[in-house]
Amino acid sequence: MSRAEGPRVFTALRPYQGAAEKSPRRWAPGLGARVLAVLLMVVGPVRSFAEEEAPRRWALVVGENQGLPGEERLRFAETDAQRMREVLQDVGTVPPERTMALLGTDAAKLRDTLARFRERLAAEASPRDWLLLYVSSHAGDGSLHLRGTELPMRELVDFLKGAPVGVGLLILDSCRSGVATRLKGLKPVAMPVTMEASDLEGRVVISASGADEYAQESDALQGSFFTHHLMVGLRGAADASRDGRVTLEEAYRYAYARTLESTLVSPGGLQRPTFRMDLSGRGELILSEPQRARGRLTLDVKAPGRWLVLASESGALVAELEKGEGPTTLAVAPGAYRLLLRAEDGYLERSVRVPLDGAVSVGGEPLEQAARMRLARKGGAGESMLLAVGPSLTSGIVAGLSSSAGLDVRLLREGRLLPGVDTSGLGLAVRRGTGSGVAFQQTELELRLGAGPHWRFGAWTFSGALEAGVLAVFQSRIPDEDARFGLEPLALVTGGARLDVRSRLSMLLSASAGGVVAKRDLGTSLVPRASASLMVGYAL
Repeated sequence: MSRAEGPRVFTALRPYQGAAEKSPRRWAPGLGARVLAVLLMVVGPVRSFAEEEAPRRWALVVGENQGLPGEERLRFAETDAQRMREVLQDVGTVPPERTMALLGTDAAKLRDTLARFRERLAAEASPRDWLLLYVSSHAGDGSLHLRGTELPMRELVDFLKGAPVGVGLLILDSCRSGVATRLKGLKPVAMPVTMEASDLEGRVVISASGADEYAQESDALQGSFFTHHLMVGLRGAADASRDGRVTLEEAYRYAYARTLESTLVSPGGLQRPTFRMDLSGRGELILSEPQRARGRLTLDVKAPGRWLVLASESGALVAELEKGEGPTTLAVAPGAYRLLLRAEDGYLERSVRVPLDGAVSVGGEPLEQAARMRLARKGGAGESMLLAVGPSLTSGIVAGLSSSAGLDVRLLREGRLLPGVDTSGLGLAVRRGTGSGVAFQQTELELRLGAGPHWRFGAWTFSGALEAGVLAVFQSRIPDEDARFGLEPLALVTGGARLDVRSRLSMLLSASAGGVVAKRDLGTSLVPRASASLMVGYAL
């Protein structure tokens, strides 16, 4: 019985007025029973129909860092898969009991997992359900590279096509994974994508890169560019309609644009996600519902711009997004966060705490001026280059010359080299001094390389480094002697403090202590060495 038939049924049950006047007590109970029966007949199917309206969602996420022999080990493929599972469960309405994760696998193990998942879908899934299959790994020549083994991408597409669900979505975050979107049976889709899909039936394949492109990772994002932007989009950044839900079209549009921007000047080359589909139907395919998350953070600052959301305790980058006019709500875990909005003269900062099972909104209140931060392009997001110049004073290494002054020039790079080593630099100093006892002039040219950690506290950055280099010493105007020249090795321990004062300008104070192996008439000796510099820095 359809919903439209309801009013006609109740009209037909209206009693005959004459009978009602003669014996009201005889027909009332019978009429009530009949009305109740009809209500049950109408409401029951409607309720069942409503329950069938919402499709069940299934997910299988796969991550493997190790590829074939000779391929560089990935750093974040398994982490990306783990985070994708969390996002799908937090805001993608895919419950844990219908989610399977495979973190670390070879081709045989993945085939076995696909077979078991296929059996479960055959037993429990319905044609109204939809399935998401996410894979992050090495790939090439049309195959996934998994711990020294290969699995043709064709098998993933075949699994997706054979799954007993209405809609299947395959997301591949692998190098040259665009070949999967060239497989027969899928139609190319150019940007922009326009689709409607709640009664959809069909298949969609999204790859993080083109058929001849690299899928690139980022140190600062602690993951791949494409997966990070896709997950941030699913958390709410892609919600262009501001309705608290993110559709397939919105998620792909956002991830495509942000990946393209992030890799525009990347050493790994431009990365363009690709999209193929074979779909039919009407409605919208909702991938996530951020408004249903336990914790919600709304960026309600009118000015559009680039936002960074960092976990206060760990300092981990939770989201890096472009926000337009109007509010944007992100689904995040309850806890404390630092929010940074890029401005013309640096970053504006605000600290917030997202409550458990609640929401917080940021907007309207003045934001503090924060430390200037830069996100790098591919090859090391979080990198920055700084050129610093300023006066320098150092202790002497010969008798009669207690100190010399000059100019110090530093080129500093902030970006991860090794665990615990995220600052490196090249220094060049020119100093001159005049002897006090015996009149002579000494000119020093110092060249050194160094590396070490750094720590940020608001607008201040503190750093430490071990430095090594050479010191070229020229002595002239020596009474009754020719000019002298020496080339001496040196080693220093350096500490520095930097204060960001404007968008690209900063003040730096650096101090070093160590020793120089200096030549003497009777051999060589280790001479203590200390220096200090006050410089003005400019971010490149």
